[in-house]
Amino acid sequence: MRRLSLGQFAQVIIVGTIRSTLIFVLATAIAAPAQSRLEQAVQFAREQRYADARRALEGAVEPSGTTQRIAFHRLKAAVASGLGDTAAAVKEMRSALALAPADAGLQTATAAAELQAGLLDDAVAHAQGGVGTAVGQALLGDIQEKRGQYLEAVKAYQAAVALAPDREQYRIALALELVQHHTFEPAVAVLEQAIPRFPKSARLRVLLGVAQYAAGRYEDAEAALADALDLAPELEPAYGYLAQAALEAPSAPPERALKAICTREPIVCSVLKSRSARATGDAGLEAQAVAELKRAPKNSAIAHCELGRVYQAAVQWTEARVEFEACVQLDPSPQNHYRLGLVYNRLGLVELAQKQMELRKAAEERGAEDTARRQSAVQAFQYLIK
Repeated sequence: MRRLSLGQFAQVIIVGTIRSTLIFVLATAIAAPAQSRLEQAVQFAREQRYADARRALEGAVEPSGTTQRIAFHRLKAAVASGLGDTAAAVKEMRSALALAPADAGLQTATAAAELQAGLLDDAVAHAQGGVGTAVGQALLGDIQEKRGQYLEAVKAYQAAVALAPDREQYRIALALELVQHHTFEPAVAVLEQAIPRFPKSARLRVLLGVAQYAAGRYEDAEAALADALDLAPELEPAYGYLAQAALEAPSAPPERALKAICTREPIVCSVLKSRSARATGDAGLEAQAVAELKRAPKNSAIAHCELGRVYQAAVQWTEARVEFEACVQLDPSPQNHYRLGLVYNRLGLVELAQKQMELRKAAEERGAEDTARRQSAVQAFQYLIK
């Protein structure tokens, strides 16, 4: 099973607001019998058929009247954004804003276009016009995150939550910002407060499970992720996180969690069954699990690592060596180097064992450096958000 990163989770769990901020075009603002091409372009844009919308706009004449002109430029900006033409989207939004410079909604939409184009300083300046709204604060949070101003991003997301406590996405944005910067317990607190308000939200529970897993609270993570899958069995990423938590938990997962894992992660299911069988002395279950692990793809690190543990427990050192060598090749963690070193020692291969212990030490030192840097950042971040 491939380890899922927090960055990947961020892409899966939260829906961006940039284009939805841009596409705030009212068909009635430009609808008229003589403007059928514009009406058609509006419909295409709402259906996300941006290439068709651009073709419909070719040769269209800018309407008269300030309201209609603003809507026209916003429509063109939305279409350009949908086609990935960020420079054109910025140009059109700035044209719309020039017609009503004090309009907070236009300032926010212009900031959204500038964020998409990477014009972050301009985006911050225009986003200030919408700070009195939740969407404006959330957008400001997105911009500050891109600028690397993590504390300012958290403050903006907190303001969005305060302005719109009934909107789930702002709580997700706040918690996700905390999780991405390894401030896990504050993220857990935000999510635990949110869940009673949104009892049917699977996304909140998945993110809670991720935060708890990252904080080392594996059993809590299993419960949260199993709850999420009860609500939304189709939420595929949750199965991977649940399997990951179950592999690292000190005890066997609850029955409902194991059942969910076995429906989507068959190799992890076999690993968990193997461990349970060894703990209970169930020879039949262990034989079944081992047979399943042997059929796993050759590039499955967890299958090789678990088979190595099975053979190690059975004092089958030659077989354990083969599996742990494959395991270390695929997953060179300190723990796996250590296990292979023990097997080499049992086989009397002293030099190979010593080499594995040296590799283990180097891996631990790299991990310790990463942990120290992360912990320092977490402490500073926690202090600042109090």
